[in-house]
Formats: sequence, structure tokens, C-alpha cells
Amino acid sequence: MLVDADRTEAIVFDLDGTLYVNRQLLTEIEWTAELLVAQGHGIVRGEARRMIAAARKRLADPDDREPPLSRVCMELGVDLKELHRAFEEFVRPERYLVYDPVLHALLDSLCDRCALYIYTNNNLAMTHKILALLGVEELFDKLYTIEFCWRPKPDPEALQLVLEDIGGPPERLLFVGDRYQVDLEPALEHGIPTLLVNETADLLQVHKLLGLLP
Repeated sequence: MLVDADRTEAIVFDLDGTLYVNRQLLTEIEWTAELLVAQGHGIVRGEARRMIAAARKRLADPDDREPPLSRVCMELGVDLKELHRAFEEFVRPERYLVYDPVLHALLDSLCDRCALYIYTNNNLAMTHKILALLGVEELFDKLYTIEFCWRPKPDPEALQLVLEDIGGPPERLLFVGDRYQVDLEPALEHGIPTLLVNETADLLQVHKLLGLLP
């Protein structure tokens, strides 16, 4: 769907994998999920890792695109709130993330043109911490984290609540994310333009879509 630069007034960003990419932090998140699955089933972490891999394969869509970790853990009996309490206890983004001047410049240059939002499966405390470490926390108008309705993406009801809270017609929005099935496909079904990114540098495409670059 084409972006109408003149009508775009708000941009909704995914967080993890979109505004930053860090394999070490991802590994820490996966380790925490394995720990909870192991505790819940009375097994060792190696067995939990295999259970998670099998659940991912089972829950994958027809194109073999993996589901979010939150949904995998829920499938394996992990309470979503317990999972996020464990993330807050064990995951330390400050070990891996630092101020990103390029990201700050890219987002800051959009603030005068559009309202900026985060819509993420991460929790509020972790989202605040990650954005602060990257140096961009103050640039966002509102954060839609898992606490907003405790329904991880992709979820039609959760997305509808987010859209109602932001307000306005679909064409005034642009959704930006790194996972088509999770971040973008649901938005497209609402007639919202989207942009798929794989690294921070891809965010320059937002500026091109809005006519901010030649």
C-alpha cells in the first residue's frame, strides 16, 4: 500500500529488531524463556530449548514464519505476566545497548512532521530502559507495550484498541517493523501503509516515503 506523504501524521514503530538489533540481548531473552519453560515442566534447559523449537515449528504459518516468543511461551504453559517479570529480573539491556546518534537523528527529524509511537510485545519497564539507553525515549508520544491489554502481537483485538487510542483514519498512519506477519500484515488488513525494515539504516526509507529526502 502506497504512503500518502501529505496525509501521514503518525508513525507506529515496533521496538526489538526495528529500532535496534542485538544478538546478545536476544540470547538473554531466549535464555530467560528457556528457564521458565524448564521450571514449569520440571526439565533441564536443554530440553526446554527443544520444546521451544518444536513449538515454534508447530505454530509457524504456512510460509514457515516463526511466531513471537510470547506466543510460544504461552503455548507451553508459561503465564505471560510471569514471563515479563522474569524478563525484568534477568534481562539486562544495559550490558549491550548504548546511545545511537544515528537513530536519534533519524527519529528526531521526524518529530516535527509526525507523532511517533511504539507498539511492542515488550513490557513497559524494559521498553523505557531500552529507549533510554538508545537515547530516544523522549521522542515518542506514547508507548503501547504488553501491559496495554496483555495480548501479544499479532492480535486483531489488541491492534484495534491501539488504533482507536491513536485515532484518525488509516491513511494518516504508517506502521514500521521488521516482521511482516507480526508487525505489518495486521496493519495492512486495516488499510494502513507499512514499511519493512531489517536494520536501523532502513529507517531512512521513512524519510523518503514522506518526501523528506530527495
